[in-house]
Amino acid sequence: MHPRMIDMEHRGHGPVVCSQALAIVLVAAILAPVTAAGAGQFDLEHSIPVRSYPVRVFYSEKNKKIAHRIAEICEERIPVLAGALGLNAVAPFQIQVIPDLKPYQRRAQNDLPTWGIAFAFMESQVMLVDAKRAASAWNSLEKVIPHELSHLLLAQRVAPVPMPLWFVEGLAQWQAGQWSVLENWRLMNAVWSGKTPSLGRIAAAFPAAEMQARDAYRISYAAFTFRFENGLEELPQFLSLLAETRSFTDAFVAQWNESIIEFYVRFHETVQKRYHSRLLIFQTGPLFTIIAVLFLFIFIRVKLRNRRKLKKMERSELGLSLDDR
Repeated sequence: MHPRMIDMEHRGHGPVVCSQALAIVLVAAILAPVTAAGAGQFDLEHSIPVRSYPVRVFYSEKNKKIAHRIAEICEERIPVLAGALGLNAVAPFQIQVIPDLKPYQRRAQNDLPTWGIAFAFMESQVMLVDAKRAASAWNSLEKVIPHELSHLLLAQRVAPVPMPLWFVEGLAQWQAGQWSVLENWRLMNAVWSGKTPSLGRIAAAFPAAEMQARDAYRISYAAFTFRFENGLEELPQFLSLLAETRSFTDAFVAQWNESIIEFYVRFHETVQKRYHSRLLIFQTGPLFTIIAVLFLFIFIRVKLRNRRKLKKMERSELGLSLDDR
């Protein structure tokens, strides 16, 4: 995500990006600086440090469990995420676990997506977590928090260099481990139906609607992994070039001797060739998933049928008819 844009992580899906202007307004209006006083704006009377890092999680008493789990995830994932980015020292940032996002959505004139669990404000180095939604999607924290951490740490690594959203969001999904066979299947369906946006269209902003945003996230992940198909070892080197040149375009050309436009064209052609044929179903994981589900269904039906037959035989041996049940 662009450093000035808001990232939203929703249940089981990727974030939705608001406009740059909206992000600046929201940072000024609802997020205070990265201090304990800022957390007090949300009546968050408690905080817990993340061991080994200048990071604190602010929370109210009833959200203590969620806050401590977030701190644990940070302790586990920050060294891995920062290491992959080539970030040697983590600068301070804070995570605010608020009871309910709805009041702040109203203050933002309902521009914040309604299905969001967490938001990363890259310039202010603040993560906002909706405790109510996080509690109802507890396991999603394992993916949501690393995704948002990726944004904050990337901003520390190269800020304030503007970056296309497909790169930032593709990186965050990769670091959070949010891709799956099912997501690959959904991407294939989107390509078949012509719903995938071009990389140029989502370079500066993602669609506001949830379904279109999901397609944007999937194509972003595909583009990121396609760019680094030779291995993620190139990532720290590219980010160093990015920080040095302060231009994504210049760093891109210097790293791969290919312009952004040339990459877009090559990626589009590859995606169409790879996913456009429906015969791909016979070459991918979804086929085996479908077979496994069908096998399980048949197995259960046969088992139930055999059980009924066995019960009928037992009753017959005892001289009982079906009417004697």
